[in-house]
Amino acid sequence: MATATSELDQAQTSTVYQEEVYSNQPRKLSLDMQIETPENVILTYQLAGPAQRYLAYLIDLIIRMVVMIGLLMFVMPMMSLVLPGTALGLFLVLMFLNTWGYYTISEGFFKGQSIGKHFCGIRVIREGGYPITFWPAVLRNLVRSADAIMFYGIGITSMLLTQRFQRLGDLAAGTVVIQERSLKLPRKPVILDKIKPLDKNEIGSFLPRDEVLSLIDEFIGRRHVLTYERGHALAAILAQNLADRLHYSGDPKKVTHYPMAFLAAVYKTFSFSQAEEEQDVVSEYLKQSGFGEFHDE
Repeated sequence: MATATSELDQAQTSTVYQEEVYSNQPRKLSLDMQIETPENVILTYQLAGPAQRYLAYLIDLIIRMVVMIGLLMFVMPMMSLVLPGTALGLFLVLMFLNTWGYYTISEGFFKGQSIGKHFCGIRVIREGGYPITFWPAVLRNLVRSADAIMFYGIGITSMLLTQRFQRLGDLAAGTVVIQERSLKLPRKPVILDKIKPLDKNEIGSFLPRDEVLSLIDEFIGRRHVLTYERGHALAAILAQNLADRLHYSGDPKKVTHYPMAFLAAVYKTFSFSQAEEEQDVVSEYLKQSGFGEFHDE
């Protein structure tokens, strides 16, 4: 009994020691940031490093300097004539708007991107993965004056000391700066010759909109990107919805067991029927106008 207790104590001590060793090991520095949504979906973003953000700042600085020079050369002399004695106050207001207003408006209303961020392919978002809104953009840029101390030395130091490269303004507003990923999903063509259209006796008079047909085309064209289970689950939602709207009276297994094939049949039924109807209208118009007879000759 004493031997068993001793071995159990040694095992627990060894486990605690291993946990302490692993906890004391430095974590690998990574630009990847994972966020779990309320729907239990893991989103992965790539953080923008200090170098990218500083380059974006330099581009924005050049733009703001050009704007400020133009204001000083053209607007200020005119305002001095109209409102004499207000040149200094007007200059300070323009300086404030040129710094704080530029970033607040661009980030708050243009999806978290200033002109410099757009050229560098980076964007400001909320820590939860949501787009930044106006008031977080206001708070983020109000703290910019503290970050800008010592040529943004405070801001860069804060970025290097935080796990998500956040300056003081990001910490206050709960934002992060990420890299945009331009991803073009490949398409796999659908061989519609092997797909039979739906029997018109099994459907009602409902006509899917062009947007729905385009969605089906995009979804089926990129079906190989998803796993079979995920593709089946997503297709089943749209297939069941369309079957209900169409009052489909055919085999229900086509909807529940083969939803992607059902969507392809819907696409072929209505996209081709619309093309045939348009062709019939054109042919009828040509016949009535006399072009059809001329064409036959």
